[in-house]
Amino acid sequence: MKAIARTFYKMPPTVLFFTVAPLFFFLFVLAYDPFHISDFLAAGQGRYTLNLIISTLIVLGVMVFSRMLLYLLRRVLDLNWSLYVLWCTGEVVLIGLFMSIPMGIGWAGVQTYFTTMSLCVLYAAGILVFPLSILTMAVQLHVLGKKARLAPMVDERTLIRFYDEQKRLKIVLSSEAILYIESEDNYVHIIYLDSGRVKEFTLRSSMRALEEAVERHGLVRCHRSFFLNPAHVEMLRKDAVGYALAQLDREEVKQIPVSKRYYEALTALL
Repeated sequence: MKAIARTFYKMPPTVLFFTVAPLFFFLFVLAYDPFHISDFLAAGQGRYTLNLIISTLIVLGVMVFSRMLLYLLRRVLDLNWSLYVLWCTGEVVLIGLFMSIPMGIGWAGVQTYFTTMSLCVLYAAGILVFPLSILTMAVQLHVLGKKARLAPMVDERTLIRFYDEQKRLKIVLSSEAILYIESEDNYVHIIYLDSGRVKEFTLRSSMRALEEAVERHGLVRCHRSFFLNPAHVEMLRKDAVGYALAQLDREEVKQIPVSKRYYEALTALL
């Protein structure tokens, strides 16, 4: 399943989620009394206002913790939509569990703690499904709108068509998006950018079969097993034993070996 946009991990949406969700909870309960929650929050002792404030603060606390955790783990997390929905469900369940602590005290002796806890989770889910769904759709619409505005016109002259050994077209990529190509036995691994993310496509072919097409589009051989896009090379360096390595402009991409016979030619292009 497709991964959620990286925008969801950024600070503005993070702040939006943990401010709007508790505010919506407080105002919605106060204005509409959904599911007759006022009777439940009163806990049979007229503590409606106090319990509403405590519940709102619990929503705030859990949302701040959860969304800041998403932000702090943005470099290692790559949630798809199923996992993101599961994350939101976890937020709601956690809110319900924390709400059950003060509400369980209020309803002690009247109903079991398990009943109170279940009601807290159901109330939290029934109310927070609205702001979480609306905010998620708003962020996603923003992402789609931004992509539509920034999507460049593809120049057909930059497109490289990759065919397998049977001369079947497998993938078409812009030369500008390709980071490097690596051979391995009877396969080549094409490492490229798609909407800012590094992806890999494995093709059954040989370096010799690709050589003419990729070199015509600006990629250069830097090693017997590698073609490299010089536009993405950030620097060339030598390791402790003198082997040359090309560092690309993407941190998550490995450094590419550069053979002596290609070093001078590559240096001239940078």
